[in-house]
Amino acid sequence: MRPRDVPAREGIRATLRLGPKTNRDLERATLVSAATTKRILQELQAEIVSAGQTRQRKHALRRQVRGTMSTLETFVIGEDGRPARGPDVQLVQPSGCYALLDPAVWPQDAAQGGWWDGLPYPLYDMRPQGYLGRVLAQEFAPTLAVPTSPEDWSDDDVLWFLAHHGADTPGNLIVGERAMQLWTRERSELRVIPDRAVKREYVERAQTSHRQAGAGSSAGGEYPKFTAARSAARSLTPYVIVKFSGGENTGPARRWADLLVCEHLAGEVISTLDGHSAARSRIIEAGGRTFLESERFDRHGEHGRSAVVSLSAVEGALSGAGPLAWPAVVGSPAGKQFFPARVRERVEELWWFGRFIANTDMHHANLGLRPRGTLFELAPVYDMLPMRYAPLRGGDVRNPEFAVHDLPMPPRDAQLRWAAVLGAALTFWDEASRDSRISEPFRRACAANGIALLRWSETWAGAQ
Repeated sequence: MRPRDVPAREGIRATLRLGPKTNRDLERATLVSAATTKRILQELQAEIVSAGQTRQRKHALRRQVRGTMSTLETFVIGEDGRPARGPDVQLVQPSGCYALLDPAVWPQDAAQGGWWDGLPYPLYDMRPQGYLGRVLAQEFAPTLAVPTSPEDWSDDDVLWFLAHHGADTPGNLIVGERAMQLWTRERSELRVIPDRAVKREYVERAQTSHRQAGAGSSAGGEYPKFTAARSAARSLTPYVIVKFSGGENTGPARRWADLLVCEHLAGEVISTLDGHSAARSRIIEAGGRTFLESERFDRHGEHGRSAVVSLSAVEGALSGAGPLAWPAVVGSPAGKQFFPARVRERVEELWWFGRFIANTDMHHANLGLRPRGTLFELAPVYDMLPMRYAPLRGGDVRNPEFAVHDLPMPPRDAQLRWAAVLGAALTFWDEASRDSRISEPFRRACAANGIALLRWSETWAGAQ
């Protein structure tokens, strides 16, 4: 290396430490000629990540996580259970990465080009979160040296976890060779609970899960749950997520049990609406608990998987619409790039239905999407239930009045769709009011809500 190139070389390094840069960016920042910049980048190629075409080509300095990981292989598990190589995740300074998602599968902004300020958006749904996430974090925090709460994890903590234990995450991606080896071992050791043993095993799993998560873990609008593999007639996959109520005979435990049945009923009703589907579920009562068993729609047979992502991950990475209601996100100017009109209509209908059944917990993580190349389709519905009636964090059981004055009015160009959704909601309240698995006091509340909703709709119709 010629001595006069040393300042130029270090200037380029210093500029690249700030983030990915084009050749032109480097020339302007360092006042180095185009020829010298090109030659120095060639000399530094072992230290940098370079990607993109012609003038849009960018370069970034590599970085490591905990002194070991700088590039992570990913693997894609097909619906037939066969693995294939996915894009490498190459970490860059000062943060973020380069990973070129398959454009035939994952919708993405063309200008994004594989450079991510954080992680590729599908990976955010793979991080431990919610009740199960806290259980996992508490289990692995000592060995992985990460915070005990996954909400406090950095992107690098997420990658570290996925690379070591991410064999059974949502969707069809696996990050890292070690996690892939774990998936291969778990696949060969799969144990499916026979249907005759489901009740006994679920009761044992619930007790274990409650001990791991600690007392009061279902407070604040979140169900305790566990995952399992079980056999069942006419099931599409053995893999399920199982929510469960408390085993004690208390008001909060009874209310959570009521709401689990309501979630099952809501899913069945939604599936009768044109263009909609819900996660296949069943209610199991055993050991003084109520269990809601939902088949995982990102699993196929014993080993197959498919891609799925939440609106939460998509909104942050693609639309930039902010914390808006589902229809506002998918209908925003950015959202319209990725959500066709028919999907935007279906999202609007789900939002109406949720409002009509007093669901106050329709956050972005509760809307699932399937990637389809340049666009998203809706995944089966989940977590749709009257959360307005969930026990408070302190354990108090609420019976608030159904606020019909806040319900969505029918748009002029969508009255037929709105009426169909309203009819489905009335069916839900009617079925909930007559289901013997729901406690008698809450059945009365469901009946009253159905009457209030019907009267409101008749008053509105009479005013037209």
